[in-house]
Amino acid sequence: MDKKLFKIINQFAGRNLLLDRLMVFASNELRFVYGFVLITLLVLNHFNKKFVYESIISMMITLSLKKLVNKVKYIPRPFLTRNANVLLPSLQDSSFLSKHTLLSFTVSTTVYLYNRVLGKILYFLSFLVGLSRIWVGVHYPYDIIRSSIIGCIVSLFINKSNVIKSG
Repeated sequence: MDKKLFKIINQFAGRNLLLDRLMVFASNELRFVYGFVLITLLVLNHFNKKFVYESIISMMITLSLKKLVNKVKYIPRPFLTRNANVLLPSLQDSSFLSKHTLLSFTVSTTVYLYNRVLGKILYFLSFLVGLSRIWVGVHYPYDIIRSSIIGCIVSLFINKSNVIKSG
């Protein structure tokens, strides 16, 4: 099913220059929006320090989980094992878990817990990041789904654990 979904989405790559450029932009550049949002909120002191700490710790945990999982589980990227429309050069490391998707959903969830409107906007952008990673040929759909779920769960866990005190 994963490979079939990949084929359904990736088959559109290379057919429309405007959509391809949008997906390449989403895949490569949208990730910087999350850093910009976090830095802007920190500078404007819009949210409390707990928000900033939660964001940083959640991102560190998701990146650590990705590294750990990739040591145990390797799934070749789609362009290595099938006829895929590839719009971006990519490392030949494991497709299992998408770092872009993990981080975007991690930040989106943390922001959503503090500001629902901004969080919903970031969730939409995160969905676009995930979709674009399939479109450009570097991840399977289940890699994206797993990554989005893990990013959300880690952020929720850090928020609810009360390890970080308000302030």
